[in-house]
Amino acid sequence: MCCGQGRSRVATNGKMVPVRKPMPASSSALYEYTGTTGLTVIGPISGARYRFARPGARVHIDGRDVSSMRGLPNLRRLG
Repeated sequence: MCCGQGRSRVATNGKMVPVRKPMPASSSALYEYTGTTGLTVIGPISGARYRFARPGARVHIDGRDVSSMRGLPNLRRLG
């Protein structure tokens, strides 16, 4: 393989494993943190790090991660 162009890569155990292509970014949603300190969340689909530094902090969440944010306490979707 040259320049990482292959569709698979060899894992340390010698087996071929598929390389996941990045998903295209989708629309975002604005969330507000309603807790009392701060909160950091890692998007399970995008891998993005969302930091709510203080109560009232607002952060745009990648649309691919929105469904996983619904169950988190102290986060409220705006708009």
